[in-house]
Amino acid sequence: MKSPEEISFAVSSQDWEFANEDTQYASHNIHRYSGKFIPQIARSAIQLLTEPQEIVFDPYLGSGTTALEAILLNRKCIGVDINPLAILISKVKTTVLPVDELEEFRGRLIESVNIFDDGQLSFSYYDHLYKGSLSSPEDSERYADLWNKKWYQDHVLRQLIMIYDVIEGIPEEELRDIAKVAFSDILRKSSNASSKYPNVMYDKNHPEKKLPLKSFIASFTDVINNLIDLSRRVGDTHYKCQIMLDNNTSLSLDDESVDAIVTHPPYIAAVPYAEYGSLSLEWLGYSSKELDSKLTGGKRHSKDVAVRFEKDYKQMIRETYRVLKRGRYAFFMVGNPTANGHVVDLHEMTIRLAQEQGFKDICTAVRSGMNRRGNKMGAESLVFLQKD
Repeated sequence: MKSPEEISFAVSSQDWEFANEDTQYASHNIHRYSGKFIPQIARSAIQLLTEPQEIVFDPYLGSGTTALEAILLNRKCIGVDINPLAILISKVKTTVLPVDELEEFRGRLIESVNIFDDGQLSFSYYDHLYKGSLSSPEDSERYADLWNKKWYQDHVLRQLIMIYDVIEGIPEEELRDIAKVAFSDILRKSSNASSKYPNVMYDKNHPEKKLPLKSFIASFTDVINNLIDLSRRVGDTHYKCQIMLDNNTSLSLDDESVDAIVTHPPYIAAVPYAEYGSLSLEWLGYSSKELDSKLTGGKRHSKDVAVRFEKDYKQMIRETYRVLKRGRYAFFMVGNPTANGHVVDLHEMTIRLAQEQGFKDICTAVRSGMNRRGNKMGAESLVFLQKD
């Protein structure tokens, strides 16, 4: 294990910008997700703070960047998140299967859904070939749901239901989740949401949408190709990540059970994670409004959002201190978001709350965020702490 002085020297010697680096290698490109972690930053922190086979823990798992880098570096990883969409994406992104199994599944599923390729004709094929095993789109609760009718045009909704019914019929959970992620990633494009804003906002002047099948097949093919790339990179020597839908303020982990914390906390109210994923969450059976109230900070327009964030953040830091082994290190990458018109100094808050729990402040690096995917937070602080 490196000394604090060695950590500090290594941090000061590292260029943390990664301005021209490829951030889409292996399976990092799977599914759109706001506020993604730059993989090279997670990789550098993991390499600096751990050795192969040690346990990395991410209490804000998000789309699974830390978990994927842990796999690629032959580390064990535990990740938790309260967002079901984040959990689904992370599980798929870290799925390592034999290449021949992935290729067989790709051909099998594409063959199954290709019968839906021709508009109205596809509906009769659907009724004929799947009668007895699948209900018609019109019989689906999704078709009658007024929320779906608002966000999807009739011909689009019918075909989405057909595709999703086929996905739900896949017996293998890992493969079914792969298809669900590919399906989730086309919902925004297939909907009546405006393409001008990152938020999911209804477009009153929405154009007629194309049938979604081709988009699904393209999305699914990309996911499979990314997972094939991952499988070839890690081969047979990798650890399966432990990914849990859980609240990081009350962890089900043992005391001093992990070797390092590597995480990128959320930007309080600046990035509406539940809202950005609302179309996917609703289709997967979750309420985006209910999730938004549970996410750290919750209702992002309320006056006390920063106060409530700090309360949860303090409890999360207390829990990470508890589960981290004595003498080991924690890494937090934080920005300074704006909540209700006021800049929140998340760097200062992190160090202050960490020191209250017993962490020692080792060093901080600052990056401009030039290669920050989907982030407008400006400068970001890379905080290194040690458990005394």
